[in-house]
Amino acid sequence: MARREVAVGQRYQPTESTAQWEVRELTRDAEGIVHARMVKVGDPTALKMISALALRDSKLYRLMAEPADDDTP
Repeated sequence: MARREVAVGQRYQPTESTAQWEVRELTRDAEGIVHARMVKVGDPTALKMISALALRDSKLYRLMAEPADDDTP
C-alpha cells in the first residue's frame, strides 16, 4: 500500500482523541526531517508541530480530510 504524503490543508485526528488538527505549514529541520505545523480545528490558538512520519503512522493518527482543490470556483 502506498504511503500518502503529508500536505498543507490535510486534517488529522489522533487515534485516542476526537480533536482534529489541520496542517498549516511543512518545514524541514536541520537533519532533514519533515515536520507539520498544525492548528487545532475550532481553536486557532492551539498549535503543535508533529513529524510527517508520525502523521503517516496509522497507530498514531488518522487522515480525516484532504485539502480543498485550489481550482474550485
